Amino acid sequence: MKIPREAFWVLAVFFLQQLAGVSSWGLDLPLILVVLLGLRTTAPKAAALGFFVGLAQDLLSAGWIGPNTVAKTLTGLLSFLSRRHIYRERVLTQTFLIFCATLFHQVFIWLLLKWDGSAPPAGDALNLCLHTVAMTTLIGATVCFFVVRFRRRRFDPATA
Repeated sequence: MKIPREAFWVLAVFFLQQLAGVSSWGLDLPLILVVLLGLRTTAPKAAALGFFVGLAQDLLSAGWIGPNTVAKTLTGLLSFLSRRHIYRERVLTQTFLIFCATLFHQVFIWLLLKWDGSAPPAGDALNLCLHTVAMTTLIGATVCFFVVRFRRRRFDPATA
């Protein structure tokens, strides 16, 4: 039985996300995975990947099931739609999309928690949001650098 490559990447990302040093930095590695794979696949696959990654993240968290599932499903769909309209195979473009997806993800989850009545005060939420957006974008830029370099080398060795 052959395991799909995407399943391997999801498991690897969740293993890294659960390490004590990584999880305390405030970065969201599964979100980077959803954005980068959502850029390179079809809409149903992007939504399914976002759904399953968000569901796994909700199941591993101490909160209630739903916020990450919905937010990551929408993030996967938005990644697919951005590929159709503004995407280019460049580090800066991918980093910008990771920044926008992280900002959308954080605001969406805060609004869901606000609707539920369990959201932290706006000042605390803003501080956590900015920290998560900055760290995820920084790590996402690093990942994008290697992804773009690998894809150029793999598909066109003359431009590497």
